[in-house]
Amino acid sequence: MEILARRATAVGSGGAVAAGSRTAAAIGARALADGGNAFDAVLSAALAETVALPSKCGLAGDVVALYLTSGSSAPRSLVSVGGAARGLYDAAASAGWPTPLTGPLSVGVPGAPAGYARVAELASMPLARLAAPAIELARRGIWWSSMNTLLAQESRALLREYQPNGCVYAPLQAPHAEGDIVRLPGLADALEEFALCREALFGGPVGTATLKTVERHGGPLSAVDLLSVQPVDEPAHSVETHCGPVWATNAPTFGPSLTSVLAGLDPSTLGSHDARRALSARTNDEGTSTVAAVDAAGNAVVMVHSLSFPQYGSGLVVDGFDLILSNRAGRGFTFAPEHPDSPVPGRRPPTTLHAWGIRFGEGWLLGGTPGGRQQLPWNMQVLGHLMGAPAHRPEHAIGAALCAPRWELAADGTDRLEGRDMPQLSARSGHTVVGRGFPGCVAGADPRWDGAAVAI
Repeated sequence: MEILARRATAVGSGGAVAAGSRTAAAIGARALADGGNAFDAVLSAALAETVALPSKCGLAGDVVALYLTSGSSAPRSLVSVGGAARGLYDAAASAGWPTPLTGPLSVGVPGAPAGYARVAELASMPLARLAAPAIELARRGIWWSSMNTLLAQESRALLREYQPNGCVYAPLQAPHAEGDIVRLPGLADALEEFALCREALFGGPVGTATLKTVERHGGPLSAVDLLSVQPVDEPAHSVETHCGPVWATNAPTFGPSLTSVLAGLDPSTLGSHDARRALSARTNDEGTSTVAAVDAAGNAVVMVHSLSFPQYGSGLVVDGFDLILSNRAGRGFTFAPEHPDSPVPGRRPPTTLHAWGIRFGEGWLLGGTPGGRQQLPWNMQVLGHLMGAPAHRPEHAIGAALCAPRWELAADGTDRLEGRDMPQLSARSGHTVVGRGFPGCVAGADPRWDGAAVAI
C-alpha cells in the first residue's frame, strides 16, 4: 500500500494535474508544459474527460469548482448548474407529479458550457488550443476502459429505451468490449462548436439538435432555457473545525452539507451517522468526474463536472452530436407542488457535487471526488486523514489519505467497508487533490480506477 500511495501523487517544479482519466491527466500536463497555467490545464483535462469518460461528464452536464488565484488569501466557489426549464413545473403537474429519474422530464438545463467558459476566462491560452486535444481524441477514438465497459453495461437498457435503433455508446449489434477503440465524431463536432461559441454553445446547431431530441420524447426544454445559465462565481464559505478551517463550494452544491457536519469537530472522529445526518436520500451513485491542477505561480483549482446519476444521465443522446443529456432536474428536484425544491422555472436544483479546500501547513490543499451521495462521506474521510497529518511532506499525506480504506453508505442503512464488506480499493471514489504553497507543486489521484496525477 505504501508503494501505491507514493504512485498516487506527483510533485514538480512547474505544475501538476490530476484527473479521473490517465489520458486527461496527460493532456492537462501538456498544457502546463506548453506554458499554460492551472486553469489551462484543468480545462484541457476536463474537456478530454468529456470524451474519455462520456457517461460521467460532458457539455450537457454541470460544472462546480473551487479555486485559488495567485496571491489570493481564500478560495472562490464557482457553480454553473442549470435551473429548471420554463415548462417543467407545468409538465410535471400535468403528468401527476411523477419522479422522473431518467427520460425527457429528467433532462437538466446544461450548465457546463457557461462553467467551462468561466474557467477559460482565467486561463492564458486560447480556448481552441485547450479543446484541440479533446477534439482530436474524439475523432481518433478512445480506448474503451473497464470503467466505460461497466457503466455501459449498467445503462444498456436505459440507452436502448430511448435509442431503440442503437447509438454510439450502445450499438445495436453488440456492446463495446474493454479495449475497443470507440470513435465519437459527433462529440468532436460539438467540442469544436464549444470552442467557437463558448457559453452560447446551445444557441446554434447543437442546441437545435438537442431541442429536437428532447421534443421527440415529450420533454419541455426550450431554446430560452438552453441559454439561461449564469455561473455564480463568489467567495467560498468556510467553517471552523477542531483542526482548522474548511472551505467549500456554495449552495446549491452539497458544500454546506459537508461544512455543517465538520463544524467545530475533529474530522477524523466522524462516522457514518454524521454523514447520514447531513445527507438527504435524494440522490445516489455516480455519473461525475473530477480534475484538478496547480501551477508554479500559485494558481490552483479543482473541478467537479457531472451528468448526474448514475451514468449516461437522462438516457437521451442527441442525434448527430453523441451528446448525452444530464438528468440533473430529475435527480435534484422534488416533484411535488409548492415544495421548496420543486422545479419552479429557473430554480437551481440541489446537487451532491461539491469541492473543498483546507490550509495545510503554510500551503493549501484543494480536492473533490465523484460519487453522488457518497461524495460527502468520502470527502469527510479524506479530510479526516489530511487534517491530522504532518504538514512537512504533503505528498505523503495525500497519498496515504487517497489509499486509506473507504467506507460507504449502503441503501439498507448499514455501512460497507473496503477489506471487510467489499474488496480492497473497490469503492468507486475518484478523488483528485492539488496543493500549492509548498517547495513543489503537488497533485494526487485516487488509484482505485483510472485516475492519474502528473507533474512537470
